[in-house]
Amino acid sequence: MNIATLKDKIISIDKAVLTGASVVAALAILAGGYALFGKQESFAAAEQKAEAPIAVTTLTIKPGIVDAVVSAAGTLNSRNTSMLSSKIMGRVIALNVNEGDYVSQGTLLIKIESNEISAQAFQAQAAYNNAKLQYDRIKKLFDESAATQMEMDLATLGLASAEAGLNGAKAMESYTAIVAPISGRIVEKRINPGEMALPGQPLIKIEDNRNLRLEVTVREQDLRFIQTGKSVKVRIDALPDREILARVGQVVPAADIRTHSFIVKIDVPSDKSLITGMYGKALFSMGKRESILVPKAAIRKLSGVTGVYIVSAEGSAVFQMVQLGDAGGDNIEAVTGLKAGDRVIVSMHDARLDGKKVVSK
Repeated sequence: MNIATLKDKIISIDKAVLTGASVVAALAILAGGYALFGKQESFAAAEQKAEAPIAVTTLTIKPGIVDAVVSAAGTLNSRNTSMLSSKIMGRVIALNVNEGDYVSQGTLLIKIESNEISAQAFQAQAAYNNAKLQYDRIKKLFDESAATQMEMDLATLGLASAEAGLNGAKAMESYTAIVAPISGRIVEKRINPGEMALPGQPLIKIEDNRNLRLEVTVREQDLRFIQTGKSVKVRIDALPDREILARVGQVVPAADIRTHSFIVKIDVPSDKSLITGMYGKALFSMGKRESILVPKAAIRKLSGVTGVYIVSAEGSAVFQMVQLGDAGGDNIEAVTGLKAGDRVIVSMHDARLDGKKVVSK
């Protein structure tokens, strides 16, 4: 209850022609209200006087020169990828790798059992051996003039036919062993030992993670800033504190007719911490520009909102929401929320400073 409310009550009581006792009671309530509010005001004044300003470190914001960039997002992909499939039907009797394993070119990955192909290879080998014996016998007789030219020609033809059959059977038999065509890491396995492999069925995927490319989508109007062979900075989301210097490997000369965008492939240096599928950004340089920069140490998050504490004209800390841009070194660009001349608090404080008096150290 405040003073105005007490006065209104006294007036309403007077209009109702109260008795002398009622008037006395009303005056007593009014006097008590004055005493109570007087004490509260004195307590508040004492509390405000006792609260000393908080010493902070501040920095006056000044415009700075930064690189003007065009950013484009994309994912890391391997330049050399191989999806291995089966050419025959058969049961998997050996599977020598798992996801994540690194294999060298020529390593046996899967062995497929096929009795029919094995039997055909055995028959082809036997036919070749028989044809070779026949050829050698006829050749010896021919050299001794004991065999005709026709017999020699037939033996030669028989040997060539048996050799072709043997080569075909060996080729089919080779399909029972699937080997790594490139060196790389196993990133996908779609079959297990004992299962039946079918012709054309994808079984294992290998990626050469020593040769990675960041494939990004670039707007049509930004394509003029991109040239093949030009250096470009790359940032990977999984490695926020690193900036990789890469090179534009290819600009695909075909646009998406719906989005009017182009695919740009960026060659990224070999790095064990990089894995295909990681999300990243390419920063294409387009000159210099002036911008508002704020120290990273000044950035705060309150209830999920990003901002900084600035010092008001009255000397109080005020939380100011900002939209952040690109980072460089110890500073980060403030796209909105700050202007030149603002004093930003850069010292660390565990407590919330919003509304509290501050003084620069």
